[in-house]
Amino acid sequence: MRKIGPMAVALGAMLASTSYAQTPAEAAAAAAPPPGSETGEIIVTAQRRSESLQNTPIAVTAVTAEVVQRLGLNSAVDIAAVTPGASFTTTLGFFSPHIRGIGTDFVSVGIEAPVAVYEDGAYLTRTLTVNEILDNFDIGSIQVLRGPQGTLYGRNATGGVIIINSADPTSKFEGRVRAEYGNLDHQQVNAMINVPLGEDLALRATGSYKHDDGFVHNLTRGDDVGGGRVYSARAKLRWTPGNADIVLGGQYYNTQYSLGPLATLGRNDSTCYACVLVPGVVRPSVGFYETENNTTIQPVRTEYYGANLSMTFDMGSFTLSSTTTFRRQKSVNSSSDSDYTPFPLFEFSVPKSGGTSYTQDLLVTSKLEGRFNYLFGLSYLHDKGFFNPRFLGVAFGGNMDPDTAPGFDDSAKTQSYAAFLEGYYDLTDQLKVTVGGRYTYEERTAHGFTNAGFAALFGIPGAFSIDLRDAQRAFTPRLVLAWDNGPTNLYYSFTRGFKAGGFPGPFIFPVEPVQAEKIFSHEVGLKQTMFDNRVRLNAAAFYFKNKNQQVQTLDLNSGGTITDNAGAVENYGLELEAQITPTEGLNLGLSGAWQHARYKPFRNAALACFDPTGASNPTAPGATLYPCLIDVTGTAPSFAPEWTGSFNASYGFAIGDWTASLSGIAQYRSSINFQPGAGGELQEDRDGSLFTANLSGYVSPPGEKLRVGFYANNVFDKAYQAFRQTAQPYGVYYNAAKPRTYGLRLEYAF
Repeated sequence: MRKIGPMAVALGAMLASTSYAQTPAEAAAAAAPPPGSETGEIIVTAQRRSESLQNTPIAVTAVTAEVVQRLGLNSAVDIAAVTPGASFTTTLGFFSPHIRGIGTDFVSVGIEAPVAVYEDGAYLTRTLTVNEILDNFDIGSIQVLRGPQGTLYGRNATGGVIIINSADPTSKFEGRVRAEYGNLDHQQVNAMINVPLGEDLALRATGSYKHDDGFVHNLTRGDDVGGGRVYSARAKLRWTPGNADIVLGGQYYNTQYSLGPLATLGRNDSTCYACVLVPGVVRPSVGFYETENNTTIQPVRTEYYGANLSMTFDMGSFTLSSTTTFRRQKSVNSSSDSDYTPFPLFEFSVPKSGGTSYTQDLLVTSKLEGRFNYLFGLSYLHDKGFFNPRFLGVAFGGNMDPDTAPGFDDSAKTQSYAAFLEGYYDLTDQLKVTVGGRYTYEERTAHGFTNAGFAALFGIPGAFSIDLRDAQRAFTPRLVLAWDNGPTNLYYSFTRGFKAGGFPGPFIFPVEPVQAEKIFSHEVGLKQTMFDNRVRLNAAAFYFKNKNQQVQTLDLNSGGTITDNAGAVENYGLELEAQITPTEGLNLGLSGAWQHARYKPFRNAALACFDPTGASNPTAPGATLYPCLIDVTGTAPSFAPEWTGSFNASYGFAIGDWTASLSGIAQYRSSINFQPGAGGELQEDRDGSLFTANLSGYVSPPGEKLRVGFYANNVFDKAYQAFRQTAQPYGVYYNAAKPRTYGLRLEYAF
């Protein structure tokens, strides 16, 4: 078992929708449909080469810049609204994707998420502020690959892969400016300019600023929390001499959010240990969008910058590609009031966290004229992360200074090496077989230093340190058999996936590593195009079972969560997507997903038991919640609703010489667990079914350079929990999702 932090961070689910388009760089203009239509060919790179979405034997959702703009999908979280079986959430700054019931709440320095995220070719090891990094303004492509991707994107992709690329420079001079203003004092400005610098050289740059007020009122401090600001800049320089395509990019993000005090007590009763120790400090009840915690530390600030170099060379019979990336992220003042009350009993701070990463990928893609083709690749990652929590408040000696409070410093270094090969053979003109495999080798080292103040809590005189090391290896094969006659593509695939284990911090004493998670998956899919491309129907049936599922559960002794290996998760289900264009200007999307995900088995999940007398707690006298091990075999894992569905519609029409568009998305999901076993005996960490809807639209004068529009999210003003947990110090808390938000948009393109 491994503790990975003081709080598990996750949000409630946005769910399932239809399959949309993605095109690489300048091919978009030729391949993408005209505005208001979805009947053009859709090009994806889910198999690390450009091909039609309908010909790709993978369950993949793809989204164009046109659809992003028309449906108002303005962040990484919003992409789940058009992805069957997916739940992308964020709270306290952490991006938490789940696909087909596989995901994680919080990523620490020594272990990553099971849904891999790639941004402009770079694998992202950390998820703090990812929602801002993956802002969808001026995107080039978005793809969500559902299910394990064991060969081509084989590292930490047992749940799937999210690939988001910003737009590349083109040979056309153009620009775009968008401004928004809405309730909660939402202010946002985005700008893009693309400038040709010569016959084969072009520059594309974007900049953005966003500000939001908080939406949860702190009764203790009198302010609102959950808001903040972000500004960013990105630039790409593209050079296309002869047979080469070279893109050099750089980016910078700076965010500041008051996220630490966002949590609210879910039960103001005897389950709140602080309420028992200090009677009368908490009101009998507070409003849904109210909290009483007393965190006094400044908002969390994060700086993120990176560079990437992508080079592609056409060598005739094959294409050689290289992607080199560097990323650095640093956050300061991450903090929370862990007792969620006005009394400074259990406080928590992370003065500094983050890390640096470097990746190098080489890819050879054949272009042979015969029945056989191949793809070969090498991949390397070097990452070093750091995390230094501090424990403040009366329970830890009363020290409220993060620089001198009891705590420890953890760091972890990862080096990953991989080689993969796939071969494609056309048995007939319509029948193709794909066989591939990937070999991955990883080394992890970890260092932990515990200061004297924290060591004293364990009765140890003086500071101490530890060093840990682990190595893992895996082979993940893939087999696909596909029959494609043009309008119909029927396929079967078998895939193994691998998620690295390691030492998820905080690590204070020498510990055994969490074991690697391995998965095997079977999938049968149908992709059907009908009625002159006016109807696309894609369906997938899947079955998978994994071994040593990495699961986050509760640690009531010291706070936060534990990463442990469950025996397995077994899941099978159906996913359906339909995109219909019944008439010009009208686009309809419909999707649904059903899954049956269960732990098979999970015998000793660390969760919370309840004793109203407080006599059963071995470490905290009087606390009614105490740590225990519970058999949750046969229950659903976190964020794995049985049913999800969505419907979206957009209609473009004329108003005299002007044009206009109206769009909407409605989503449904059945009940979910936020924690394994719903958190333990109280069954508090669960949420019922949820239905939400968003609307957007615009009008445009002749020429369509200017757009004046509106947006309204959560239009029915549903008050629902984004996340709920029974947690240290012996209480139940929740994070509220945003209430209804609405505003105006103004956009000008040239």
